[in-house]
Amino acid sequence: MVNSYAFGCTACGKCCNSPPAMALPELFRHRDLFVGCLAISRTPRRRSGERLHVGREEHVLSASEAAACDTLGETLLHGAGNRHGVYFNLVAQGYDYPSLARCPALQDDGLCAIHASGKPLQCAVVPLDPLLPDSLQHLALAGRSIGAAYIGADCIQVGAGNGMPTLVGDGVIHEAAARDVIARRRWMLTQEHELWARAVFASLRRELFDAPDVLARIPADGFLSISIAPALLAVAGVSERCRQLSLTYIDSQLALIEKKIAEALLRRRLDERPHTRELRGFADAYLRTREVLTSRPQVIPAAAAQRLEAYLAA
Repeated sequence: MVNSYAFGCTACGKCCNSPPAMALPELFRHRDLFVGCLAISRTPRRRSGERLHVGREEHVLSASEAAACDTLGETLLHGAGNRHGVYFNLVAQGYDYPSLARCPALQDDGLCAIHASGKPLQCAVVPLDPLLPDSLQHLALAGRSIGAAYIGADCIQVGAGNGMPTLVGDGVIHEAAARDVIARRRWMLTQEHELWARAVFASLRRELFDAPDVLARIPADGFLSISIAPALLAVAGVSERCRQLSLTYIDSQLALIEKKIAEALLRRRLDERPHTRELRGFADAYLRTREVLTSRPQVIPAAAAQRLEAYLAA
């Protein structure tokens, strides 16, 4: 399989065709721009000797590569050892009408409106994949090159192409900036895992992740969207400051959802109705969460309060 790819972003905006995965602090910062949700996806546990196919290319996993996949799975994902033989990924995510086919932060000139004021790390990581070990990043590039060709972008080349710098090759990420940003995204995913996602996964495990039909509900190449309310409840219970941050976020989200639905009603598209229902479901969950949080007595700071407050405000 080809394992060397060059990359050069042209700022064409073509890959900004949906809201990105975001950490909770990023959603809090951009609470008036992105509707937040929890995105649940699944990743098979990898085995030595397994054959992975990307387009017409095939890669046979070595024992060290399978072990590296497991290391990332144990650190960043959930459900190790479950009966489905998969890891579950539980991340915060921006949500919008798929029919719009654009990120809410994408301007008419094709540039990002928040590039200089807190662009999500997941966007900066593209075209790499933080859930793959460095030695397998060529698989991410192979897959994204197919997608880039489909949308008419010309930012990924096999080998060294058109003066673009080699991004990955021979199992190594060559660009220092790319190595830095993927390390920072993995660090942020680790914080998310430890500070709220692990608790949310545990609270939803019996209802969702251990359900017999769980794999049928989560698309093999996509994700299942649910309300972000469980994450807010998890962080709001840590300290009074975290509760106030969560309430401020909820108020902004309710106003944003109302605006999104009003715009959708003006478009009068039948294919948008399921997403309008989902947004209304998110709003209902926000209202219930707000009622719970406002009725609680003042929160006594937990041991992790200072760390979580600093993280959310970062």
